[in-house]
Amino acid sequence: MVMKVASPEKVASITEKVWQRVYGGINNNGYYYHHHRKHRRRCSYESEDEYEDEDGTIQLMQMGAERSKNVLILMSDTGGGHRASAEAIRDAFRIEFGDEYRIYVKDVWKEYTGWPLNDMERSYKFMVKHVQLWKVAFHSTSPRWIHSSYLAAIASYYAKEVEAGLMEYKPDIIISVHPLMQHIPLSVLKWKGLQKKVIFVTVITDLNTCHPTWFHPRVNRCYCPSKEVAKRALYDGLEESQIQVFGLPIRPSFARAVLSKI
Repeated sequence: MVMKVASPEKVASITEKVWQRVYGGINNNGYYYHHHRKHRRRCSYESEDEYEDEDGTIQLMQMGAERSKNVLILMSDTGGGHRASAEAIRDAFRIEFGDEYRIYVKDVWKEYTGWPLNDMERSYKFMVKHVQLWKVAFHSTSPRWIHSSYLAAIASYYAKEVEAGLMEYKPDIIISVHPLMQHIPLSVLKWKGLQKKVIFVTVITDLNTCHPTWFHPRVNRCYCPSKEVAKRALYDGLEESQIQVFGLPIRPSFARAVLSKI
C-alpha cells in the first residue's frame, strides 16, 4: 500500500476546528465564531480513511501511522497551566470529532526517560522557590546555540526511549504544550524519517515571557496566546504561515458557560 501523507495546509483544517472550540469560539480578531459543520462525504482512496467537504477539500487523512487518527499531547506538570491546556485541547477534540480521534495526554519524559528529563517537575518546584536560580537558568539557556546543543545531546542520549514513548501511541498529530517538548521529539521524528508524516503543533501557554525553546522552525503550526508572542516567534525563525494568534486554551465547558451569558 502506498502511504498518502496530508500536507500541513490540509491538516490545518483539523486543528483550526479544534482551536475554535478550545479558545471559546473566539477567533483571533476577537469576534464570536459561529461554527457550522460542513457536510462530509466519505472518500475511498485505497485503504485509507479520508473525508471530503462539499468544496472538495480533504479534511481527515491518514498521516504517518498504520492506525489512523491518534493525537498525542505532550505536557509536564511544571506550572504554567500545561496540564490544563492539554486537557482543554483533549476535550475540544472529543466534542468536535467524537471517537474519530483517540487523544492521549502524556508526560513522555517522566514515563520513558531518565534524569534530567524525568525529574523536571521536582526541579521546577525547587527553582521557583529560589527565584535567582530560576532567572539564571532561564537567561543562561536562552541563546539558541546553548539550548539547541543541550537538547540535541539529550535527544541523542535518550533517542530510543523517546522514540518508544512517542511511537507507543502511533500519533498522526503531536501537540506540545510545553517549551521543552519541541526540539527532542522533532529530532527523533527526523531521525526516524517521520517528520513529514506526523503533524507537529505547538500551543504556547506563556502569555508574554516565553523561553526561546517554545519556538522551533520545523513545527507545522505554532499557536500563540498574544501578538507579542507571535512577534517573538517570527524573531526566533518561524514563518508567518506557521503562526496563529488565538489566546490561551480554555475548557469548552467554561467557554459555553461564558458565551451563554453574552
